[in-house]
Amino acid sequence: MDSLTQAALGASVAYACWHKPLGKKALLWGALLGTLPDLDIVARPFLDEVERLYLHRGESHSIWFIFFGALMFAFIAHRWREKIPFSHLFWGLFAIFGTHVLIDYFTIYGTQLLAPFSRYGFAHGNLFIIDPLFTLPLLFGIGFAVFFKSPKANLAGLYISSFYALFSLGAHGYAHHVFTQDTKNKALHVSASTTMATPFNTLLWRHLAQTPEGLLVGYYSLLAPRAITYERIPQHKELLEPYKDAANVNAIAWFSKGYWVAQKQGDTLRMSDARFGEIRSSIDIPPHTWGYLFSWVITDEERRMQRAPRTERNLKEALHVTYQRLVGAH
Repeated sequence: MDSLTQAALGASVAYACWHKPLGKKALLWGALLGTLPDLDIVARPFLDEVERLYLHRGESHSIWFIFFGALMFAFIAHRWREKIPFSHLFWGLFAIFGTHVLIDYFTIYGTQLLAPFSRYGFAHGNLFIIDPLFTLPLLFGIGFAVFFKSPKANLAGLYISSFYALFSLGAHGYAHHVFTQDTKNKALHVSASTTMATPFNTLLWRHLAQTPEGLLVGYYSLLAPRAITYERIPQHKELLEPYKDAANVNAIAWFSKGYWVAQKQGDTLRMSDARFGEIRSSIDIPPHTWGYLFSWVITDEERRMQRAPRTERNLKEALHVTYQRLVGAH
């Protein structure tokens, strides 16, 4: 999730655990500790662009860090604040680091839970990488804690966000079932598939399926259910044939779990992770004209991974298309 959400979640969890011994200071420490796993970016100047993709949300987002990181920081904090029991510090830190990793796992970006022993990215997709409906209750609870010293209001914000996350899990499971049953009924020869939340909500769901002819993408709205139609996205594997052994191409293929698309625009070759959503100005334009939220320019410098630019207008148009699908206007 985004840094604001991680800081808010860390602050809320820390205040729930430590408001008695630390008061408002628990919010500050929680916000800092809640973003600590994301400080793997401090290694960026020492890594090339391929290594950055492999290592982001790696060791600092693993199950080992949750336990051993909590143990190490609890030991340090106990030496500094001996009046707080070690077990109280440990379980508070365990909750802060654990919830950070958990909500990252809930996104389609995911996290390498077993790093460094495995670079597999575990990702569920029940929350979008930015979701104000998850974040706002946390911020309201923190606001009440700051101005009214209200642990109950902080807990209420934490409970509401947790309930929303639980709802997203149920909605995701139902939508994925609808999609998989539909593709089976239509005999679409799917070899692998994934379902993910669309931007800023958990009512409109997007499904990607791998087939011998390319990727299929379909949408299903819980708010306005209707028959699912799929659009086929050609992957254009032939465009990457000259780069099949390049480190940047292999890194994107690994990161995207095979849900990638290659496109040639003029002299520019792009490779995109289709899981994060396409950018289109209207629902009716054909797949070969789509842009994607996560897209890289492929060059002969195989250790280089340059993100393709996006414009504010592109994003506004894409959000309007998402809204149309959500309310069943198309």
